[in-house]
Amino acid sequence: MESQLGVNRTSRIQRQPTYEWQDFTQGLFDSIQQQMRESHVKAFLDLSEAEKALVLQKATKAVQGGVPYEALMSRVSTCLEKAIYHQIAQEMQDGDGVKNRLALLSTRIEDGVMTLLEERPDLKGRLCSLFNQVLPAKLRGLTWRLYLSNRKARLEYLSQTAAQRATSWKDREISLRCQDLLDSEPTFQALKESKVAARCLRNVLSYYHKLQGTSAPLREPDYLLPVPLLQAILDTAPPSVSESADSLSALLVEEFLTFMKLQPWLPKFCTSQDPNGTSILEEVASLLEEMDRDLTRFLANMCMQPEEGHKEALLRGVRHMLQPVLSILFVGYLSLDTVLYIWDQIILGLERPSFNCLPAFATVFILLLRDQLLKCQTMAELELTLKAQGQALSVQEFQDMIGKHFFDELYKALQGDSHDSLPIHDPTQAFPPWSYRDSRIAAPPRTRPEDRRRMREERELLKRQYEERMKEEERLQRVREEELKRQQEILLLQNLEAARRKFETQKLHLEEQLLQERQFRFETETKAEEQISRLQAEIDRLREWKMVIVSHPTVTPNKHFNQQISS
Repeated sequence: MESQLGVNRTSRIQRQPTYEWQDFTQGLFDSIQQQMRESHVKAFLDLSEAEKALVLQKATKAVQGGVPYEALMSRVSTCLEKAIYHQIAQEMQDGDGVKNRLALLSTRIEDGVMTLLEERPDLKGRLCSLFNQVLPAKLRGLTWRLYLSNRKARLEYLSQTAAQRATSWKDREISLRCQDLLDSEPTFQALKESKVAARCLRNVLSYYHKLQGTSAPLREPDYLLPVPLLQAILDTAPPSVSESADSLSALLVEEFLTFMKLQPWLPKFCTSQDPNGTSILEEVASLLEEMDRDLTRFLANMCMQPEEGHKEALLRGVRHMLQPVLSILFVGYLSLDTVLYIWDQIILGLERPSFNCLPAFATVFILLLRDQLLKCQTMAELELTLKAQGQALSVQEFQDMIGKHFFDELYKALQGDSHDSLPIHDPTQAFPPWSYRDSRIAAPPRTRPEDRRRMREERELLKRQYEERMKEEERLQRVREEELKRQQEILLLQNLEAARRKFETQKLHLEEQLLQERQFRFETETKAEEQISRLQAEIDRLREWKMVIVSHPTVTPNKHFNQQISS
């Protein structure tokens, strides 16, 4: 009860008007009045809805960044911080055990962000403020799902699975390769303990190979790229779902196929003919040249060939080292936690064409292993060093290097496409050009301001009614589409369950037939062995009597023996 009173008291204080809010609204009002005077408009209500929106947008843009705006934002942040800490204090006071205050704060913030994203997925672009941070497991799962969602691909996979057409003709080979990968790769030890990880990988890659429509086997990157997606899904899957490979496979198929299509240069970064790949390697070579000349000189001398310049040799050495790393986006070269951190940054910029963090992370990867690389003698040793020593690099080391050398540029590129520029031309201040011919035409009859306002209100009323009617129709259409999609998904799941039950029934029937066949064979073999034993005993007895007759010709067999012989 005291906790509820404290929350209500805090909310009541926050609802009271403050001088920061008053200063902000006064500045906004002054900006609107200035635009009204410049446009020669007497009343704000005389404007149409589009004109009102334009005036408010320009006024907000004018006061944004000023002292009243910053003071208001600071006040809002302070009130929000006080409310959160007050609720945390109440939870720690009411709780039975000792709780970590920082953990409670992180949990509350994470829950609030996830609630906003679930209600308004279009706000996912605001997550760019978390650049160079490790996303919590739940927030990572939701963020990746928002960026990589593809309901059509998921429904298609479920329909193919229900019809038992979601596997490749190389399914057995893919299954063995997935199990061997989880068993042998040191960075996948967490997935090795999972009961469904290998099966999910096999389902996804078998379906992906079937979609390729080729007889060639899957490449090594195809096996490694789904692993971080699978780890993120397993980290957030509830216990009831984590044991079901079918539902996890459907979600993994959806995210993997979307990831492979969003940025084609990510999974296909394999050949030097790829223009995007070449530009990435050239940028890495340029960054290394600026940040560590000794290391670049060492790499160029190791790779230099006759009549080859320093720049060409360095680029060839960088390509030889980083091409395998970038083709699988560091999977297998770094620990899985570090890979997930790098993938967080990549996925946050999937919808930002100007954002590309791969050169920065590749450069940091080389610089963090600088001392070990300088001890190598051949290119083969360089590759082995990257593979062996990279797994010991931590997330904090990458964060420190990115924050020190690349944060400002990458953060600016990540936020650059999210700002919408305001229109420079104001349509309310546009006038048609004057001409002499038009001046000779009689002016239209004048109307009173009251009539113009009444007609404008009627037009706005009709427009609002039309917009409300269209919104209601869109809402009903959206509800019908969602209901149809839900029914389709339920039908697919029912078909899948029916196919599974049919398969289990057939399996039990075949097992029963096999058991009956084994029992029949066992009985037949037992009877045959008994007959063979009796015949062998009779043969032995006949041999004994034959020997007796040969040795004693005077002895004649009795009647019983003759009957046995005749039988």
